[in-house]
Amino acid sequence: MGRQPNGLTTRFGAFLKRRAVFNLALLARLRNRHTRYISVTGSSAKTTTCSLLDHILAPVAPTKTLAFYNTMPTIAPFVQSVTADHDFAVIETGIDGPNRMRHLARLIRPHVGIITMIGLEHRKTLRSVDVVAAEKGYLIEQLAKNGVALLNADDEMTAGLEKRANGRVIKFGRDKPADYRAVSVSAGLPDRLSLTIKGPDLNLDLQTQMVGKHLWLPVTAAVACASHLGVAPETIERQVASFQPPVGRCSIMELPNGRTAVLDTYKAPQHSLEVAFDIVRSLTCPHRRIVFGQLSDNTGSSDTSYRRAYRQAREAADEVIFVGEHAHRYNASAEDEASGRARKFRYVEEVANYLKDTAIPGEVILFKSNAKLHLERAALAQVETIACWERNCGYKTFCKHCEYYENPRRQDVAEPA
Repeated sequence: MGRQPNGLTTRFGAFLKRRAVFNLALLARLRNRHTRYISVTGSSAKTTTCSLLDHILAPVAPTKTLAFYNTMPTIAPFVQSVTADHDFAVIETGIDGPNRMRHLARLIRPHVGIITMIGLEHRKTLRSVDVVAAEKGYLIEQLAKNGVALLNADDEMTAGLEKRANGRVIKFGRDKPADYRAVSVSAGLPDRLSLTIKGPDLNLDLQTQMVGKHLWLPVTAAVACASHLGVAPETIERQVASFQPPVGRCSIMELPNGRTAVLDTYKAPQHSLEVAFDIVRSLTCPHRRIVFGQLSDNTGSSDTSYRRAYRQAREAADEVIFVGEHAHRYNASAEDEASGRARKFRYVEEVANYLKDTAIPGEVILFKSNAKLHLERAALAQVETIACWERNCGYKTFCKHCEYYENPRRQDVAEPA
């Protein structure tokens, strides 16, 4: 019987495989002198920026885009797949630990490097916003020849990276002076986000299908990039108007009886809570609910973080519903619980049933959580029968895009690594 490989041998083999994939991708990138690469990084708004930019560029020239999956295991094969037939390659570029961006930046060498904003995510490995900023800065140090760094002027941490850019710097913003500036920003329901973007030889009044004022950021970043790349203003205006936001990134779902669900169910870092809750804060509707699941990252103790989240949600909504393994941490007052202002449930299925049983015509419900909980099922259950109520599936894919959505796997099937 042959000898079984030990752990060290297995790890070394995996390292060699990763190195081979990286080197092949690097060779492909070096050979491809035709395609212009756009890399988007930041603590939030990456996916929406990439998706919108793809929507704007695709009618203009052959474009290949990688969004949602944004680390080396997916980026390296993607770079290999880009050919000289593509005029543009848009790459969502993320990190989950230190010393990751250096290698990604060296591989991509973008012609346009976009940094949306700097916040604290992956706290266990990145520890502080200063560490996050230092990592993100590697992207604009590795710009291609005549490359451009597109930076958020409103974010001090992002703007502070300007000196590290190995190329020209273009700024976008809303409150601070910038090359491309968003003004007259308005959003609500049933209306959607509208804004005017002013830039060099650009003055666009834009109507979007998005909800939430905070989404000015990905819109302005994508428009600034497209304008820099030479896309005609009328094309930008048309494509922005027809763009549907990625599901789970403040996407809208119409429910029976004139109810509306806002799905923000992919990430829930603390820095994103207030802007999400603000969507429902100023609405004029019969009832405003926030269904809150799990934080993606928290600073300090979990109890403190969830109590803070409850206070923020309570100020914005008529009813706050916590669900999941941390639902007990929100520490609502006995008065809030007795009046129904605050509720908690252990499982998503329980919330789905509660929302169906207590439906109020015309109400708006914001669902906010990280992807692990798949809180979107509580909204989907209002319009269809849900077959999969898996409580810890391990997948981050939006439920309706999952192979197990209609035919759930057996409970005894091993969890994914």
